[in-house]
Amino acid sequence: MFGDEKTLSNVQNILAKQEADRSSFIAGDLGSGLDVSLKYMMQLYSDTYAVTLDTMNGTARCTTTSEASGESSSNCIEGNGSAESERTENQSEKGIAGIPFLHLPIQVHLHILSYLNASDICRLSATCQQCQSICADELLWRDVLKKEKSSWTELGNTSNPALYEDVNSDLGYKEIYMRCNPHCARQEQFDILSIPRFLWSFIPHKAPKVVMFGPGLDSDTSKIVRKLIGNDESGIFQYQGMFPASQPGVGTGFNISMNNKAQLGLITLYSGTKRDRTNVNIPNATRADRNKLLRPTAASNNPDGDETDLKYEPIPAVRDLCSGTDAFIFVVDSSASVEELPEGRPELFAMMSERWTPNKAPLLILSCVPDCESSKIPCVDVAEQLAMHRINRTWKMFDANVSTLSGVVEGITWLLEATNRR
Repeated sequence: MFGDEKTLSNVQNILAKQEADRSSFIAGDLGSGLDVSLKYMMQLYSDTYAVTLDTMNGTARCTTTSEASGESSSNCIEGNGSAESERTENQSEKGIAGIPFLHLPIQVHLHILSYLNASDICRLSATCQQCQSICADELLWRDVLKKEKSSWTELGNTSNPALYEDVNSDLGYKEIYMRCNPHCARQEQFDILSIPRFLWSFIPHKAPKVVMFGPGLDSDTSKIVRKLIGNDESGIFQYQGMFPASQPGVGTGFNISMNNKAQLGLITLYSGTKRDRTNVNIPNATRADRNKLLRPTAASNNPDGDETDLKYEPIPAVRDLCSGTDAFIFVVDSSASVEELPEGRPELFAMMSERWTPNKAPLLILSCVPDCESSKIPCVDVAEQLAMHRINRTWKMFDANVSTLSGVVEGITWLLEATNRR
């Protein structure tokens, strides 16, 4: 029945029409998706089945007619996916049944499942072996990964989808989704900052030296520095004083504490003054060309990365500072356009080179927006534009809001824990 030429022709016509109809679907609305899918079923089996849709009640009735005896039976498919069979007296004798879901073509299965999220697909796969086989389809999980990764608010060096694509991993899209989705990641069993303040005073610990840099310090998100040194009503960060520069002209910073427990020495490195950043005397100059922290170098001397990202290296004073730094924070303005994000990549690669920066020093990337009203670029796209899959060290990216410090606290907490685990 399913292999004759007429059925195959109908399936091809339906699939060709699918892309045109997809724009009218409501994303995430299973009822709408099921309603349209049943319309496909009605076209596919119009010669054999009579399909009646009741969109007001969210039900659909599919009636099959026996050509030999003229007897009929029907199944009522509810909008939530459950089925109630209405059998006639002769149905058991003739063996006539309604349209079983598993007897539909695989294209219809995948079309219906495309409106489910990953959690619902996993629940469906646990019902039977045939559903498990359908739900393991690679194209289905490729679309799920593409659809849901834009909503992730954090990303790491082991949970970056671009990493697995870059190395041509043998993992399927489902395995990549499970590894990269932050909701599927195993939570830390112990949070060092959850220790009571009284007990914290008995624990010997050294305040790590953290260097903060990046293009986000030259834009509207630069207010994050004032928030971290205690100019915040929430009182999460407290200013403890300044410490002198470790290198001539470079390295002056602030001692700050978080929640009156964890302490760190924060050093901020700006690419230059506002006048330097807007200098028009250098024709066709990029941000890296105007960056006072960098200097041009021969790209062939660095074996890592492509030539564009490796044309610069830190000035000697900054290189000496990086060699004695415990951790780094790279601030990027995710409210800017996507085209502007790669401009910060030369600075990132120059500072994170293993020739002068210890590989064990963790890197925190704060993908910041200045306030709640600003639109933001998903952190997955930010990581792709910055080519984070080429950074060979422990790193993690968080979506952050400068005005509320959302994501900033979580990011610095992770950074302190990563520094203590070294």
